[in-house]
Amino acid sequence: MACNCNKCNPAKPCGCSDPAITNPCTYTDCSVGSERCVDVQCTECVSYCGTSFQIGIDTEIIKIETGERLDSIIQKFALMLSQGVGVCTADDVHHAPYNVYATTITASSAMILWNGESTLTTAIEIFYDAGAGYISAGTVSPAVLQFSLTGLITATDYKVKLQSTDGVGTCDSVEILFTTL
Repeated sequence: MACNCNKCNPAKPCGCSDPAITNPCTYTDCSVGSERCVDVQCTECVSYCGTSFQIGIDTEIIKIETGERLDSIIQKFALMLSQGVGVCTADDVHHAPYNVYATTITASSAMILWNGESTLTTAIEIFYDAGAGYISAGTVSPAVLQFSLTGLITATDYKVKLQSTDGVGTCDSVEILFTTL
């Protein structure tokens, strides 16, 4: 597998220092909702290998675990920057889904994948927006880590977010952005 600098974002400069890289993600989890192993040069194949750590008090704690994926950590910090430290962004019991991404994007559909949902999650609702405000696309049960978003319009910019629900309330994920073909 060679470094494919156009997989993550063809408009950005190549982040690969070695265009002949052939290291597959065999050391990580490549199941649905996890690594996209065809994108070795992107952050989804990088894990934090240091000692687990946390900062905060009571339920306002951000915790980074040894082996946690870098793209999940980035989404966790992005939520904290936009919403502050709180139960939907920081504690590892009740939080928004992490590692949300779109794949298999066509002219009329996209597969939305995620992992890192809260252990207390009772449902996840998928919302999309093509510029007129968010619309619910459907709801899935816990541990269902994918949703096929269909009926999309060709060559249109979309925002998608997930909203997890549990006994404490609801939490929004980051908004992912993509354009249909």
